[in-house]
Amino acid sequence: MTRLDRYRHPRRAPGASRIARVAVSASLVGAFAPVTLAAQSAQRFGVQVAALFTEIERDGQVIRGAGIEPQFRFNRVLSTESLGALSVGIGTQLTSHSKGNDELRVFGAFVEPRWVPPLPSTRVFPYVSGRIALLRVDGSFVFAPSGQSWGHAMGGGAGIVVKLSRTVNLDAGAQLLRQRFGNVGVVEFRPFTTYAAKAGVSIGLR
Repeated sequence: MTRLDRYRHPRRAPGASRIARVAVSASLVGAFAPVTLAAQSAQRFGVQVAALFTEIERDGQVIRGAGIEPQFRFNRVLSTESLGALSVGIGTQLTSHSKGNDELRVFGAFVEPRWVPPLPSTRVFPYVSGRIALLRVDGSFVFAPSGQSWGHAMGGGAGIVVKLSRTVNLDAGAQLLRQRFGNVGVVEFRPFTTYAAKAGVSIGLR
């Protein structure tokens, strides 16, 4: 090779092309990596308040009701680009149900884990959820003594979060639950399958 050819075809430093390829790959991964870190909220903690719709069964009769569900959420229990994001909520629920002149009120405390899959979205995040709840039903009846009993519920479902801003999200979901109460006097509650549907707003704290 002549001296002129050396100027026309300069040698590249060893490993330069490899470094360039790694840099380009890292840039592409950063640009298209899933954004599950912001799936629930940009903050580690959050509060959520939702309207709750459900039904219970008493003596074989279905009684629909509605109420409210506040909860506190730990948004980043586990979060990776390959596995998605896991969060856990701890909250309470209160619903009121009526059938004729009979009134039922259900109070409860629950734990609700959620998993958001790793999707390349910055605004809409579907999730899968579970639920374990400790419940109490208070009953006021026309032809039977009033009273209360304890029960529980377990199940799961799915929902969707729509990000409105850095700290505010819309949240809606539904779950299928297996529920059970003890009898209230002569009023019988057998185990039954029900649903819980909710829609609300969540706010990130920090």
